[in-house]
Amino acid sequence: MPNAPTQSRLREVPGWAVGLCLFGLAAGLYVIIWYSVDPPFLDRPSGNAEVLLQFATTAERARAIVHGAEGGDGSTLLFQDGLVLDWCMFIPGYAAALAGAFGLGHLFLYRESTRLWARRALVLTPVPVVADCVENLFLWRALNRLDADPVPDLTRAAFFAQVKWALVVPLVAAAVLILVTLYCRRVLDPSFVRSAREDRPRPVVAHAHRLADGTESQWSDPDVILPPAAPHDWEPRPEWTAPDAAGPHRAEDRSPKDGPVPRWRTRAYQPPGRHPAELGFCVSGGGIRSASVTLGALQALRAQLLEARYLVSVSGGGYTAGAFQLALTDARRRAPDGSPSVRPGLANPADVFAPGSPEEDHIRRHAKYLADAPKEKVFAAGAVLRGMAVSFGMLALVFAVAGQFLHQFYSHVPLTELRPLAADGEGFDPSLHLYPNAWQPVLALFGLAGLVSVGYAFARAGSDASRPAWLRSTVNTLTGLALAVAMYSVVLPSVIWFFSSLAHKADKGGYWDDSGTGVALLGAITAAATALGTWFTAVHKTVKRVRPDGEQAGPFSRGGTSLVTQVGTSWVKAVVCWLVLLLVAFFGLALMSWAAVYAGTWHPAWQWGVPIALIVLTLVIDQTTFSLHPFYRQRLAGAFAVRRAVLKDGSVGALPYDYNNEPTPLTPYAQRVEGFPQVIFAASAAVSLRNRTAPGRPAVPFTFASDYCGGPDTGWIRTGTLQKTAPALIGRDLTVQSAVAVSGAAFASAMGSQTMFMERLLALSNVRLGTWVPNPLYLAELATYGPNRIMPRLPRVRRLRYQLQELVGRYADTTPLLLCTDGGHFDNLGLVEMLRLRCRTVYVIDASGDSPPLATTLAQAITLAYEDLGVRITFDEEGQDLLNLVPGSAKPLAPEVPMASLNGRFSATCVVRGTIEYPEPVQFSPDAPASALGTIIFVKAGLTPDMPYELLSYALREKAFPRQATFDQWFDHAQFDAYRALGHHLGTKAAEVGRAHEAKCGIKHRGSGGAPR
Repeated sequence: MPNAPTQSRLREVPGWAVGLCLFGLAAGLYVIIWYSVDPPFLDRPSGNAEVLLQFATTAERARAIVHGAEGGDGSTLLFQDGLVLDWCMFIPGYAAALAGAFGLGHLFLYRESTRLWARRALVLTPVPVVADCVENLFLWRALNRLDADPVPDLTRAAFFAQVKWALVVPLVAAAVLILVTLYCRRVLDPSFVRSAREDRPRPVVAHAHRLADGTESQWSDPDVILPPAAPHDWEPRPEWTAPDAAGPHRAEDRSPKDGPVPRWRTRAYQPPGRHPAELGFCVSGGGIRSASVTLGALQALRAQLLEARYLVSVSGGGYTAGAFQLALTDARRRAPDGSPSVRPGLANPADVFAPGSPEEDHIRRHAKYLADAPKEKVFAAGAVLRGMAVSFGMLALVFAVAGQFLHQFYSHVPLTELRPLAADGEGFDPSLHLYPNAWQPVLALFGLAGLVSVGYAFARAGSDASRPAWLRSTVNTLTGLALAVAMYSVVLPSVIWFFSSLAHKADKGGYWDDSGTGVALLGAITAAATALGTWFTAVHKTVKRVRPDGEQAGPFSRGGTSLVTQVGTSWVKAVVCWLVLLLVAFFGLALMSWAAVYAGTWHPAWQWGVPIALIVLTLVIDQTTFSLHPFYRQRLAGAFAVRRAVLKDGSVGALPYDYNNEPTPLTPYAQRVEGFPQVIFAASAAVSLRNRTAPGRPAVPFTFASDYCGGPDTGWIRTGTLQKTAPALIGRDLTVQSAVAVSGAAFASAMGSQTMFMERLLALSNVRLGTWVPNPLYLAELATYGPNRIMPRLPRVRRLRYQLQELVGRYADTTPLLLCTDGGHFDNLGLVEMLRLRCRTVYVIDASGDSPPLATTLAQAITLAYEDLGVRITFDEEGQDLLNLVPGSAKPLAPEVPMASLNGRFSATCVVRGTIEYPEPVQFSPDAPASALGTIIFVKAGLTPDMPYELLSYALREKAFPRQATFDQWFDHAQFDAYRALGHHLGTKAAEVGRAHEAKCGIKHRGSGGAPR
C-alpha cells in the first residue's frame, strides 16, 4: 500500500535485535527474582528498611533504621552489603528488563506513534538507573560517617531517591503495558477483513485519487478505498514533502484560475457507482419537527423525488428518509429452511407514505416516539439511570484502584505518612503529610532546565540559529521529570492530606466513625449531587424555548410580536457545567484518598475483589450498549420502521418491523429501490486532528449507505464487507435503523461544529446517542497487511478505553473505531454531501432550528461548501433574495389590526432559487454536455401569507410554530399534522419554482435516476 496516509509498514526486524531484547528482558527478570529471594553469598536488610533509609534525611532517623533492622547486629555492614547487591544485581536487573521491554516495543508495536513512545521510554531508562547509582553512592558515604551529625549525604540521597521513584513507577507501568499488549496480540487470533465478494481470496484496497484519475480503473468495486494522504506529527516530513517526479507540476496546473480544482478533485471523490446526476434531494436535521416537515414536502414533491438519483438525509430528515426506504424495501429475512419468513411490503414509490396512507397514520400515532405511555417513560428513565450507574460505577472503581495503588506505594516509599491520616490515628499532624524538603528536587530540576536554556541562549546570542532539537528535548525532559517528582512527592500527598483533614475536622462534630464511614457518606452525597447536576446542566443547555415577546417589538416585526430564543446566558451554563465537573472530581479524589488511607484495613476479599472487578468489567462491558444509543434506536424503529401489509383479518394496514427478530442491515435493506432515489444517511465522525478536519469543525463527514460507508477523510469500505468484518456486537450498529439513529445523535461527547463545554458531562453520564463503528482507514491497513499478529485487533467490545477517550476529547483518524454522531455536527442540511455527489439540480428542505431572522444553517453550509469543496453558491438572481425568507418581510395580510400578531412572523417567500458553481465542468448525464453550473432550490420552513387557513389558525394559537424547540420530541397528533401540512405547502411551492426553472431553461422531463429521456 504505497503512499498510504496511515502507512505503518510491517518492517523486517533483525533477529539479533529481537534476541538481544528477549535476553535482556529474561536476564533482568531472573536477576530481580533472584535478588528478591535473598541470594546466599551476601545478606541484606529484610523488610522495607532499605527504602526507609533512602528517605531518612537525618542521622538520627538513619541510626534508628540501622539499629532496628531485623537480621543485623546494629552495624552498617548489613546495609552496605545491601548496597553492593543493589549495584551488582538489582539495578542492572531492572535496567535490563526495562530496556528489553521498551526494545521489544520499538521493534513490534505497530504504529509509528507508539514506537516513538517506546523509544522515548528507552532513552529515559538510564535516568532512574543513574539516579539509583548516585543515591547508593551517597548512602554508602553516609553509612561510613553515621555517627556524625549532621550527615548531608543522607539529604542528597533522598533527593535522588525521589527522582528515581518518580520515573521508575511510570516506566514499569509502561513496560508492563507493552508486554501485555504484545503478548495478547501474539496469542489471540488476529483480525482480518472479509470481502463481500466470495470470489476474492482477500479484499481489494484502492486509492481514491487513483480511482478518480483512472490509474486504478481495473478495480471497479474495491472493498476498501483509501482517502488522500494526511501527514501526522510523528512522521518524517521529507517523506511527504518530496515532490513526485511523475506527477503534474506545471505552472499552468497551479494557476489561480484552477486553484480550487485540485482540492475539488480530492474532496469530491465518491465511491464507484455514485455517478453525477441531474437531480438530488437533501433533507435537514431537526428531530421530529424536521421529520414531519420532510414528510409533507416529499409528498408534494413526489414527482421530482421519483426522478432524483440521491436522497441525502440528516438527523430528523433521516427519520422520514429511513421510513420511506424501509417501507419500500423488498428484502426478506429467510427462515432456517430457506423460505421467506417475512412478506415484502405492498407500497410502491408512487404511493408510499401518501397523504392518508397507513404508514403516515402509523407515524402520526407514534409521533411521541421517545416515550408516550407512563410505562415507556419509566423505561426511558431506567435507560438513563442504567447508563449513569455503569459510567459512574466504572469511574468509581478506577479511583478506588488508584487509591489502593497509592496505599501500597506510600506504605513502602515513605513520601507521606498514611498512618497518622487514618481516622483512628493518634496525634494527627498536618505537617506530616509532606515529605521534608520535597520541593527542593523539584525546584532544582526546574532551575536546571532554565539554566540549560538560558545558558545556551547567552552562548548563541550573536547567532541567528534557532534552538537545536537536542536542546529542546533536554529542556522538555528536565521539565517533565520535575513535574513527575512533584506529582509523587507533593501533589498526591497533598490531595490525600486535604481530604483526610476534612475527615478529621468533621470528626469533631461527631459525623465520622473510626472506620471512615463518613467518607463514604460524603462520597454518596457527592455522587447524588453530581448526577442531579449533570442532568440539570444537560437540560439547561439543551432546552431552547421559542416564544413570543409581547412587550418588545423586534426589528422584523410590524408593531406586533417578535420571536426570541429564551436560553440561559453562556456564563451561567459554563459555571453550572464546571461546578458539576468539580463535583465529579471532588467525589473521585475523595474516594481515592479514602482508599489510599484505609485500603490496608480492608478485608482481603475487597482488596482483591475491587481491582479484579475493574479488570473484568473493563473487558466485558460495552459502553455503547449501556448508553442511550440502543434505546434511541429502538424508539425510532418503533415509530418509523413500518411497511404496508395485509393484516391477519385481511385488511391492509401498517405493520411495524419486528425490532428483535428482523434486523435491517444496510445491505440489503438500504439497497436502492427501482424508481426511488438512493438513500444516504449523513453522519459525522469525531476527529480532533487539524490535518483532517475543516476549520473550526473537529469532525469529518461520514455516511451510511447500502454500497459504501465512510467519507473523504476516513476512506470508504464496501458495506457488505463491513458487515461481514465487524463483530456481532458492533454489527448491530450497521443497520438502517441504527444509521437513522446515528445520523440524529444530537447528544454526544463530540459534537463537531456544535462543540460545547458540556461534552465531558455527557461522556461522564453516558447520556449520548452516538456509537463507535469500525474505521475504514484502519480496515484498509488490516486488509493490506493483515491478518498479522502485531497489528491492533478490531475490538469486539467498546471497552472503558473508549469512554476515557471521550473524556479526554482526543480522536485520532487511525484508531480501529470511530465515534459517529449527528450529521448536523458537520453540516445540518446535508448540502455539502449532495454537492460532493455532483447533482445539477438540488432541492434542499430546511426544517432546522434556526433562530430568526436569518437562515444561519444555510449560511454555514454555503461557507463549508466553499471551504471543503471550492463550490460557490449564490442567490443573486432577481427575486431570489435570501432576505425574503426573513420573518416580517412579507406584505401585511389584511385586515392588519386583527392579523398583527401574524404579520410580524410572515416571510415574503419560503422558497428561493440559487446558482451552484462547481470548480470544473461535470457530466451530469451521459447525453448532455458537461457544465459547471447547477441550481439549488432552497425550501425554508416558515410562515407565508398564502398558507392554508388551517395553518394560519394553528400558527395563531401556537406562537412558536414552526420553530418549536428541537428538544421537543413529544409531538401530539395536532403538532404532527400541522408540521406535515406546512411541509406539504412548502413542497408545493418548491415544485412550482422547480417547474418554472425547468421551463425557463428548457430542461426536459427527467426519468428515474436523473438521466434525461
